[in-house]
Amino acid sequence: MRTKILTLCLVLATSFVACKKSEVATGLTDLKLTTDTVYTSSQARNLNLVYFVPNDLDTLPAYERRLSELMLWTQNYMKEEMLRNGYPNKTFGMFADLAINRVKIITIRGTKPKSDYSYSGGAGNVQAEINAYFTANPTEKTTEHTLVILPRYEFRPDGTPSGGPFYGMGRWCFALDYEGMDIKNLGKSDTEGNRFSVWFGGLVHELGHGLNLPHNCQKVSENATLGMALMWAGNGTLGKSKTFLTATDCAILNVNQIFNNDNKTYYGAVNARVTKIHASYSVSKAAIVLSGRFTSNTKVNSIVYYNDPNVNNEGVGVNRDYNAVTWESKAIGTDSFYVEMPIADFQYKDASPYELRLKLVHENGTVTENSYGYKFVNALPVLDFSTKDEISKVGWSIAAFSSQQSGAAAANVIDNNLSTGWHSQWSVSPAATYPHFITVDIGAVKTLDGFTILNGDRRAVKNVDILYSTDGINFTLANNLQIPKLGSIQNFAFNAPLTFRYFKILAKSSWDGEQFAQFAEIGLYKN
Repeated sequence: MRTKILTLCLVLATSFVACKKSEVATGLTDLKLTTDTVYTSSQARNLNLVYFVPNDLDTLPAYERRLSELMLWTQNYMKEEMLRNGYPNKTFGMFADLAINRVKIITIRGTKPKSDYSYSGGAGNVQAEINAYFTANPTEKTTEHTLVILPRYEFRPDGTPSGGPFYGMGRWCFALDYEGMDIKNLGKSDTEGNRFSVWFGGLVHELGHGLNLPHNCQKVSENATLGMALMWAGNGTLGKSKTFLTATDCAILNVNQIFNNDNKTYYGAVNARVTKIHASYSVSKAAIVLSGRFTSNTKVNSIVYYNDPNVNNEGVGVNRDYNAVTWESKAIGTDSFYVEMPIADFQYKDASPYELRLKLVHENGTVTENSYGYKFVNALPVLDFSTKDEISKVGWSIAAFSSQQSGAAAANVIDNNLSTGWHSQWSVSPAATYPHFITVDIGAVKTLDGFTILNGDRRAVKNVDILYSTDGINFTLANNLQIPKLGSIQNFAFNAPLTFRYFKILAKSSWDGEQFAQFAEIGLYKN
């Protein structure tokens, strides 16, 4: 038997084979048979599936069978959703022996008790031990995506299991196993079925995070036809009612490392930016219409648009973006985009501010982001972030500055290069502290309507005063402003046209609460 299995491994080597001798339950009785299991995959890179057991716990009964069946179901579920969105024959790679309905699960016994692998803060300890295992067994890791499943630690009085980490962290995700995590409970609406839907739906939701997916929700029009978006609240509906991957999800998964069978490098650094954007509300289409251009050193396959409302001041961004409604469009040529977003598909059209995160989905799996702010007034969108035609900076110079860091000079904010910028002095002790300022001489007196600014990716300024002068000595306050930390060029109109030659930005605070300040570029425009 062993000779035959080794021969088979050699024959299937080009299909990426892993052989293991294991115990497999028949599913008919309690009898276990010892057999040689041959795990194969047609893909070069496959999900790292790890069952991690604290040293004061043991594996749960039939975990290999139960989790194998559920993971195979999940693999097919994502394949069907990818097909529905126009990506045939695509799902995540996974080693499996379909003859016995098993997937390859790497079982690792932890060196510490469950208290060291707690929900809060315990994920790092789990990662450290799994990384040590992969270092010692490098052929066991074929991808950067890892799903870690831990056995439940206990049951609460109401029968609900509880345990360790259960969330996504970059390309890692964590989930919980318990005795009821069994495909026989899929679709049931009784107590056990409802509990299963939450925990299994949660597992697949967190797997989505581990596969690069942010939160997002269904459009209003999709509620009746498609149901619940997995990356919203699908952990309460998966298997019981319609639960789907959005077009945005599938565009990102389409360039995922383990959804593609090739040998190219994934997730490398990309230099990309939206260079022009036009945003307007079309009355005839009853839609927000966005168009623009981008530059990128890596091909862009899709553009995805996350409209994240700040409802009741909940905030926006990670873990506050469940209600982000999204669209997807394909790149037009090599550098352009266009999309229509009907406002009937927005659930929230009150005075809540929105953050639009426009993301370029590159063919190497990297996603780059530009963000813009807007709001609804009287149930209609107010869009004032279209790219302005700035006046020329020829003849501009820096008249004064509070400090500058070597390599990040004040002059960088007027060099028309968005990849350079100014940073307050920090390397010489004591570091410069707030307030910080830069004064620009635009070379001649001009009448202008507003200014633009690209805030820093780090050390971004927050509250600023904008001042102007004709002589560079006597300055008048134009505006007190809060500069969003959005990673895109922001427009700020003066209350009325101003006539000046000198323009000062006085930064009074930072978004991170630190004493340092940074921004990349400033400009001026006339309507």
